[in-house]
Amino acid sequence: MKIVSYDPKYKDDFVEMNKRWISEMFVIEQEDIRELENIEPYIQKGGQIFFAVDDDGGVMASCMIAPRPDGDWEIMKFAARGMYTGTGAGSACLKACIDYAREQCLDKVLIVSNRKCEHAVHLYRKYGFTEIPVDKEKFPFDRADIAFEQEFHYDDI
Repeated sequence: MKIVSYDPKYKDDFVEMNKRWISEMFVIEQEDIRELENIEPYIQKGGQIFFAVDDDGGVMASCMIAPRPDGDWEIMKFAARGMYTGTGAGSACLKACIDYAREQCLDKVLIVSNRKCEHAVHLYRKYGFTEIPVDKEKFPFDRADIAFEQEFHYDDI
């Protein structure tokens, strides 16, 4: 397995994986469609999508980090193919997003999720995210019932 950054050849995998997991647990919302149909603008604004790819080039998992219109950054659209659950592929993609946030010297990163996503919520806590109140104006998803942030502190060099 290796972690690679966004390449248009992975776009369909990214969209398909996210639509699949959302529709298996919830309902695809208008905001999901808006985000999934606008991947390139997120990348152009400095965002990035990381993919865990197997030795044959198959996409195992993905995770996007992108700036929000209000200036905050969010880790979003985090998905794995079911057959790769428990392989560490999702965790590696999440770590790549956190590392990217640090490389960009971001002050903080936000995540919105749902408590039913127990494995994801566990990973967010494992990687140092702390729970914050859900801002329904900022995160207009019906399924959003838990939010997290991670603040980054940089020493003067």
